[in-house]
Amino acid sequence: MIKTIFLDIDDTLWWFSRNSELALATTFRMMGCGEWCRDYEAFHDHYEHFNHELWQLYNHGKVEKEVLEVRRFEQALEASNYCCDDIDELAKAMNTCYLDQLVKNHHVMPGALELLQYLHGKGYELNVISNGFKGVQERKLEAQGMNRYITHVVLSEDCGITKPRRGIYDYALQVCGAKPEETVMIGDDPTTDIPGARNAGWHTIYFNTRNIDCPLAEHTVTSLLEIKELL
Repeated sequence: MIKTIFLDIDDTLWWFSRNSELALATTFRMMGCGEWCRDYEAFHDHYEHFNHELWQLYNHGKVEKEVLEVRRFEQALEASNYCCDDIDELAKAMNTCYLDQLVKNHHVMPGALELLQYLHGKGYELNVISNGFKGVQERKLEAQGMNRYITHVVLSEDCGITKPRRGIYDYALQVCGAKPEETVMIGDDPTTDIPGARNAGWHTIYFNTRNIDCPLAEHTVTSLLEIKELL
């Protein structure tokens, strides 16, 4: 019997892709990047490419947080033909601005709030587990009051282990005193959320938002509200 539920945050509960788009565009404007780069869409595509690559490295412990934060902007700037000597300082400033703007956007995934209300009403203990950064992830959960339903916020920075490595899942169980066979993971990433949870002996529900198959998942849904039929 399932007693404990862990959910991913980004693009599972909090609409990261939409909020990030808004934050990046605002950062580009506030930092005056339009003065030297007339093609924002190209800059955006470069950023998304390098950000994805760096996050994959970070998830597998191959790059540090501080490197990820700055290098993603440095690479996007370089690819957009920015060649001034202050590229490192600009990248750091853009990262600070981006993170500040990011948490000012409060879009949540369709059905997220209704699902949390439903699961909370059924008596499940609701927690989140994320590779996202401390201080940022907590503020995301404040969107539309999602944090009121969450008991524990488990971040990779708390234990020094990132998803999909098993250690963070074992750590999460210790935090809330749960058993793996009574715990389910709900997440949208087929390479981190589901394999790691399965390896730790958890049940899994894969929220397929990008039309990518995940054979390891016990259950797959394309809408958060479909989960009400499973729990």
